[in-house]
Amino acid sequence: MKKAATVLGILAGALTLACSTLTTAVDYDHTVNWSQFHTFQLAGGTKDPLTFTQKRIEDAITSTLTSKGWQAVTTNPDILVYTHTVLGQQKQWNATSMGGGWGYRGWGGMGGMTTATETNIPIGTLVVDLVNPKTNELSWRGTASDQISASGAEQGQIQDAVAALFKNFPPAPGTK
Repeated sequence: MKKAATVLGILAGALTLACSTLTTAVDYDHTVNWSQFHTFQLAGGTKDPLTFTQKRIEDAITSTLTSKGWQAVTTNPDILVYTHTVLGQQKQWNATSMGGGWGYRGWGGMGGMTTATETNIPIGTLVVDLVNPKTNELSWRGTASDQISASGAEQGQIQDAVAALFKNFPPAPGTK
């Protein structure tokens, strides 16, 4: 019985990981010398409609950048951090076959019926722009998209998305 519970636990964990839909992309100006930047300031952008979600985004970014040796400031930052959230939906189609069994025509055979249902899956996208305030030019952009809940309870997803975006930040000199 213990062995069966362990196997079920491993399967449940594997299925949870397999269901992750987080996708990320990062691009940056390869001519920028990132060692010149040490401070940042959170700026405007397109804020999330839920203030506590926006706060979680800003807290995750602040925590991540400070863990990389950067300092949050309120004046004269080396980099301005703009966040943009985009909420949308993705259509998912599910087909269900019923009846028929294995017939001479393959699955479904004669008399089988297939129905398709459409489901709208809520998708959240976070865009993080790092802008050099001296030149007003975009220096770095990261995007993360994932399926979200209708309730807005994505605190862990926000932290995972920000961690994935800034995993290799700041870019090493000469990396492409």
